[in-house]
Amino acid sequence: MVGKVTDDKKPSSSGVPAILGKHPYKTRNEILDEKIRACAGENIRLDEQPSIMRMGDVLENTVLDEACLRLNLTNIRLNIDKPLIHSRLQIEGSPDGIACAGIEKALTVRTDHDKCIYTLNDEVLHLKGDGILECKVTSAFPEDVLPSWRGKDQVLANMECASLTWGAVVVLYQSVHLKIFVFERDENWVKDFEFAINDFNRRIEEKDYYDAENSLDFNIVYPEDRDDTVELEDDLEHHFSEILHAKSLIKNAQQTIQEHEAVIKSQMQDSKHALCGTHRATWGSRAYKAQPEKLVPAKDAYTVRSKTLLIREETHGLD
Repeated sequence: MVGKVTDDKKPSSSGVPAILGKHPYKTRNEILDEKIRACAGENIRLDEQPSIMRMGDVLENTVLDEACLRLNLTNIRLNIDKPLIHSRLQIEGSPDGIACAGIEKALTVRTDHDKCIYTLNDEVLHLKGDGILECKVTSAFPEDVLPSWRGKDQVLANMECASLTWGAVVVLYQSVHLKIFVFERDENWVKDFEFAINDFNRRIEEKDYYDAENSLDFNIVYPEDRDDTVELEDDLEHHFSEILHAKSLIKNAQQTIQEHEAVIKSQMQDSKHALCGTHRATWGSRAYKAQPEKLVPAKDAYTVRSKTLLIREETHGLD
């Protein structure tokens, strides 16, 4: 396992699913904003790696070694510490591994359920030369068809950066289910990829954000307020009412939970577990280790847009 080796100011293969608008948890503007901030000199890297990501890195080489054994790959290279740089596009890649499928004779790969090897539409592939390896570790349930954002787009992008024709995504599901998804170069995908990367780099240079995709995305597109008031069309008013109604439902639901919890806790007292009919309750304790005093480092002043709207009903129109 090697840390990030690509340039923070440029798009990388790991960001391609979001750049293509196919990532369920990250928008194009989130990736774009990171690059714009990096170009402005800001450090966009995490101070501390989350535990879940750390475990993925810890298991990476072991998972890839097993996949190479099942695929009969040779000349396995892991811990790659230099980026793959595309010959024409402004994008870099950082593969988890590279391995060889055969030099003089192609390696035949087909779907094999016993070895948990899968090809797209159960095609028979004839792989030759080096290919890209990508490892993913997830708590999700095993999938028979790999979502494009769970490594496939990343592998295809790394293949373009390295001018290679095949790649494999190796996914360890729930710590025990290992599946290998093998892909060949896709010309139609490459066309969409090249257009998206060129457009993305233009947007970095021009600071031209995409149309916002959700509420939090608007915080990126409009990071600061002008401290003025805009009068909206009357047909938008139902959105305000719906937000207030939803918040009241949440407040009432939280109050209901607290009332019922109080009754149950009064009967449990200092017991950790309780059984009642078909239900079980756990009221445990959490222990915290002693921590040394920490000095908080100084930070420059900065402004961020609030994530939520503050809504109230006005009786005399706008202020």
